[in-house]
Amino acid sequence: MTSATHTQERADGRPDRPDEPDRPDEPPPAGTGGPPGDRLRQPPVDRRRRLDPDRLRWPARIALAVTLAVGAAGQIAVWAAGNWLWNDETAIAINLRRTFLELTRGMEFQQVAPVGWLWLEKTLWLAFGDGERVLRLPSLAGMLAVLALTAIITRRVVGRWAAVAATTLIAAAPMILTYVGELKQYAVESAVALAVLLLGDRYLASVGHRRGRSRWLLPVGWAAATLVAVFISLTAVLALAAAVAGMTLLLALRRRWTAAVVLLAGSAPAVAFAGYLIHRRRRFPFMPGQSDYFADGTPPAGSGPVDILAWLPRMWSSFVTVTLDWRQPLLVLLLAVAGVAVLIWRRRSLWAAMLGGTLLVAVAAAAARGLPLADRVATWLIAPTVILVVAGLDGGVRLALRAGTGLASRAGTGLTSRVGTGARRVSRVAVASLALLVAAAVLPVIAHPAAVAAYRQVVDPQMKDAGPAALADVAARAQPGDVILTYWFSYRMVVWYGPRHDLAPRTVRLYPSGYDKCDPQAFDEWLGDADRVWYVHGRNLSGEPADYPTRVAAELAELGTIVEIRDFPADRWSTSTAAWVLVDLAAGPDPQPPAVEPDPGYACLGRW
Repeated sequence: MTSATHTQERADGRPDRPDEPDRPDEPPPAGTGGPPGDRLRQPPVDRRRRLDPDRLRWPARIALAVTLAVGAAGQIAVWAAGNWLWNDETAIAINLRRTFLELTRGMEFQQVAPVGWLWLEKTLWLAFGDGERVLRLPSLAGMLAVLALTAIITRRVVGRWAAVAATTLIAAAPMILTYVGELKQYAVESAVALAVLLLGDRYLASVGHRRGRSRWLLPVGWAAATLVAVFISLTAVLALAAAVAGMTLLLALRRRWTAAVVLLAGSAPAVAFAGYLIHRRRRFPFMPGQSDYFADGTPPAGSGPVDILAWLPRMWSSFVTVTLDWRQPLLVLLLAVAGVAVLIWRRRSLWAAMLGGTLLVAVAAAAARGLPLADRVATWLIAPTVILVVAGLDGGVRLALRAGTGLASRAGTGLTSRVGTGARRVSRVAVASLALLVAAAVLPVIAHPAAVAAYRQVVDPQMKDAGPAALADVAARAQPGDVILTYWFSYRMVVWYGPRHDLAPRTVRLYPSGYDKCDPQAFDEWLGDADRVWYVHGRNLSGEPADYPTRVAAELAELGTIVEIRDFPADRWSTSTAAWVLVDLAAGPDPQPPAVEPDPGYACLGRW
């Protein structure tokens, strides 16, 4: 008669020991049971376990701890740099001056952000002030959570050394490091997406193991947690859809219909709340051309099935080369698909469904032009993709080791015991070394550019806009009565940083006088009786000519003599150039004005 097993089976079909990786069956050690004579009858220990990458526990734990420490130190270094806010960040910061109620409505500058995240930022501002590091604390916390959750999930689902590899890739992800040091929601959204998937795993592991009142506390807790997730993160809706679909599918396959219905009922409040938030957000204006801003993030408007199929390769290539900053998009896709297959093979069906489903849901949302799958908007997909890629590589190593063990056994057949044992050992070592070398070589091939960019980012965190540095420099040099003009696209920078420096600059736009942004008479009124005028130019993101600051200087040179022009070059200050120009109006027109190609389209004062 077959004895009953003492290990309870989870809803996804694997034993309720999620931390224990798959291993070949092992007999109990000799001497642990039965009479002493049974020791002679114990079968030999299966030495294939020596080749199992999960056998080296302490080295893996030490490597993972070091990787986590180095990754966290890099993120903290970027955050601690405390660079000035750039244009997009100042747009968020200005909105934070509004009340909590006003933050639930449409935002200025056509910004889009989750209300819960905005409330968190507003609370920090009220408690600790509006310093750059304070406002970016949620970004730091979010990316530290991404680092830790990636390690936890990969360790549970794939293995110890796989967790080291995945954590290393997250620590060396430039997009992750970028949004550690920015006032944007992408870091928190990335963390919430992973948290939702991990909660889904824990929820399904608890189904059927609770009794009495605690049985009904589980779906209530799930409903509350998912509501909070959706309130804090817009992309949590997509992660939740993938998690619920995966869990429902597994419950249905196990014919646990009641548990599936309870799960769907517990998820309904978050889904309804997400629908309300999306509907409410669509009532307010979006930035013009926002859907087309991210290259290949969505298919062209009005695309049919054929057009969408043609768009898919471009989208994936953009995601891999821009968001991940990796190379070989096709190889990455094959590894991700292999990762799903490996998780199913290793009886991690729930995670295969949730991680694979997350990518599929994101692609569907992009195909419907709901959320671009490109650039920074796709930051939340970095960790799920990394985990799948590492799972694919890990599966390849495990298959190679198993195949090597079989070859070694056959190689020893027909030889003497000592020669056969030696042959098997040599074959095992050779196969293991080859498999590990191949796996170790694949990651640098695809992730080398990202690692180099990440290192530079940690060693020398750069600003995206040196305009605030130029404005601060002018504030330190300006004299009473000076007039300060700024680049029109830097308006948000002026609104945020002007009061800090006790400055009230005016923005100037070099367009023909027929445009409402350009009024030569008002320009002359701004100058008034001033003896000196400054022009501050920030990052050029408006599509204006590269020589736009020089054109402004040429315009001002007709009114006074240029005293000094100072550049803030990209290689020192930021990823883009900035500059300021000082003109002495009392000295008369400059005898040697800057030479520029005449263009009436960029002559606000109309003197050409």
